[in-house]
Amino acid sequence: MPMRSNKRMKTEEAPSIIVPAVALPDEIVTEVLLCLPVKSLLRFRAVCRSWATTISSDEFCALHMARRAAPPKLLLVAPTAAYDATTLYSCSPHGPSADLLFTLDDVKGDFVDGVAAPCRGLTLLYDAVAPAYYVVNPSTRAFTRLPPCPDELYSSVGLAFDARAKEYKVMRLFTKQNDPDMTCEVYTLGGEHGDHWRPAAGRIPSNFTQTAVFALQTATYDNLPPVLANGSLHWLVGHKFSSFTDDPTVAIVKFSVADETFGWIQSLPFNTSGVHLAEIDGCLCAVRDLRHGSPDHSSSLLEIWKLQDDNAGVWFLDARIDFSHHTHRDLLEPRFLRVLGAIADDGRSARKIIIATSNHTVHAYDVKSRNIEAIIPSIAHTGANYRNKRNAMRMCLFEESLAPVHKTHQDTFFSSPMGKATKEILLRLPARSVVQSNLVCSQWRRLVEDKSFANFFAAHKRMENTIKIMLVSKGTGRFRRGTGPRLFFRFGPLQNSLTEAVNNRDTWLDTKVVCSKPCHGMNLLSTAEMDYLYNPCTGYSKTRSNPGTLARAPWETPRDVWRVPDNAFVVGNKNIGLGFNRIKQEHVAVVILYDRKDFESRDYHLTCSVWHCRTGSLQEGFGPLLPVNDMPPAYVAGVFYWMSDPRLGPCNEHAIVSFDIAEEAFDVIPCPSHIAKTQSTRRLFVVELWEKLCIVVADVDAEELVVWKLEHGEWDRAYTVSLRATSDYSLDSNIVVPLAVDSKDGKILLSTGKRIGIYDPESESIEELYATDEILRSGKLAGAGLYPVQSSVVPPIPMLYEESLVRYPRVISHRFAR
Repeated sequence: MPMRSNKRMKTEEAPSIIVPAVALPDEIVTEVLLCLPVKSLLRFRAVCRSWATTISSDEFCALHMARRAAPPKLLLVAPTAAYDATTLYSCSPHGPSADLLFTLDDVKGDFVDGVAAPCRGLTLLYDAVAPAYYVVNPSTRAFTRLPPCPDELYSSVGLAFDARAKEYKVMRLFTKQNDPDMTCEVYTLGGEHGDHWRPAAGRIPSNFTQTAVFALQTATYDNLPPVLANGSLHWLVGHKFSSFTDDPTVAIVKFSVADETFGWIQSLPFNTSGVHLAEIDGCLCAVRDLRHGSPDHSSSLLEIWKLQDDNAGVWFLDARIDFSHHTHRDLLEPRFLRVLGAIADDGRSARKIIIATSNHTVHAYDVKSRNIEAIIPSIAHTGANYRNKRNAMRMCLFEESLAPVHKTHQDTFFSSPMGKATKEILLRLPARSVVQSNLVCSQWRRLVEDKSFANFFAAHKRMENTIKIMLVSKGTGRFRRGTGPRLFFRFGPLQNSLTEAVNNRDTWLDTKVVCSKPCHGMNLLSTAEMDYLYNPCTGYSKTRSNPGTLARAPWETPRDVWRVPDNAFVVGNKNIGLGFNRIKQEHVAVVILYDRKDFESRDYHLTCSVWHCRTGSLQEGFGPLLPVNDMPPAYVAGVFYWMSDPRLGPCNEHAIVSFDIAEEAFDVIPCPSHIAKTQSTRRLFVVELWEKLCIVVADVDAEELVVWKLEHGEWDRAYTVSLRATSDYSLDSNIVVPLAVDSKDGKILLSTGKRIGIYDPESESIEELYATDEILRSGKLAGAGLYPVQSSVVPPIPMLYEESLVRYPRVISHRFAR
């Protein structure tokens, strides 16, 4: 038996010593926790219930905020690459890297601004597309959406902390349409008023109204949020308004957060041209940008004037920054500069002034050394991309804080077990049933109308991945003064509406209607006179007249394979398509009208306009680089695509004409060389399938459709649809368009405008779902002679749709378009 080593024997024989656990006093634990950063405290809440209760208490949050001496960080707000969400980044002033904090999925587009500088760890964001206000704590990643409020053309909002009441307040100034007076509303986070905005305690003095309105207009036009200093929010009266105010000596309007009363500050030692307000060391400052405003246009100075006496309006020059001594062109070239605040290396005195530019760069000016260093050379370091070129700054300084955002009653219900159960139930209902559930109770109505729920609902329905078809029939809508159009069309599921279509001729259309494919929950229905934007599931609609459209094209239609008579996918001389602007988060329709086509001389004339569906505005002055054919465009990922018409213009080969909605620019994409050349027996057009751009080559002689798909920059042959065995879909007398592909079995939905069916690639057969000819030949309508068929009456037509709750607010936002 082997001997054990002495070392091991000693180890085993040594008696075990149990050290009793000693609980630290709560005071010491609290002191240790107060020294930790927010990121660590968020993790330590999971240690035990006692720690979680301590860290979440208002008293601990206040003590932690007072103890922390870390310098402020930069907060950057940027859209995602796809513009379908908004991301928040943080950056240390001492380093160039930016760290991703979190993403707001419900806030989309490139029109999200930091409304005001953060207040004790909280910041306020404004989504001009929704429109909506969000209170965010970047440190804890918590946020809440404030209750909705009327969106007006002139409005300005600030976030402040009421030290007397120990609560956060959001104060909103705005003017109503056709009302010269200004209104002030206050929302208290976690206050007794719950989910409601309330009037401010103090009113604007009647002899001060015009001055306050001019201050509000300055904030709106120049995107200048109010500045919080000395317990008041401050608005600057712009130079162009100063001579028209009630009192020309007033330069700044202020609002006391605690008393909720208005006041003013006397004029600055200079005019307010090129001036904006900032808060430095707790004092109100006026920043004077002299780069473009000096008499000799040679000054490159930035002056910072600090308010010494609030009541007397005494100012003194605190700092003067001369950019001419520095090589940073990023500070000389931008149109706008904004001072975000100041930071201190030693935690006591401000030593570096943080300056942001309209080119989305940030710099730090050292007051002692007078050196300038770039903190963030470019927003590209975050991987974000700004497409909107407004002067609004999406950067600010913030301090780490545990301050709660105080969820609204609506958010509390949504996160409760009952709210989650209600949400799961509604997600499984059809859109029409969800809309009708508004009548159940106020909580259900708020849930259905919530933007985030609408996004969840759309995503849930997309997961079903099924092709949905409705029949479009005539509605009962009429134009009424002051109410607008109502129910111009009726929509019903295909199978349920076939019987009604056969038996009830009152539902037949009285004019030709062309329907688009669904785009973000909406469909575009076009007639010769009108265009209708519809959500067929909810009944939401928006209309636009088209005075330049003709029911028949003004030129003679050739009787050859180039153009099949009575094209079911076009109305007269109008070519229209529906797309979506991902930046502005609105639907867009591009309308091309031809008023001349001469196929012998290849001469043509067209006009192009863009209909912005949210605002209802029409933008003109566009023009494609090549003439397009009469088939509607394909929309893919923010871009429209048309096939060119090689019989017109300078090019006799097929090419694809594109229009980038965000860039508002046309371009030309060459077709693959083997299909670009024109042939008398082929017709080319573009479609969207699999969310990809596809070219359809319709070969009349071969009676087949060849579908080419563009993927990763390469064209590949995707499908061949043989129509030899189906005379009703013959290419000699029809235009056959592939509408969708079933991802499960690869079957293709085909449409001729009058017929719609499912093509099986294996059997090369078509299962017909709907045919207008069958209704026209119905014995109840024609054979029995009960309802004489007239050429001006059109049976209901099929249309693809997708389940969605999308709609636009009835109150139109104007500010985001600036």
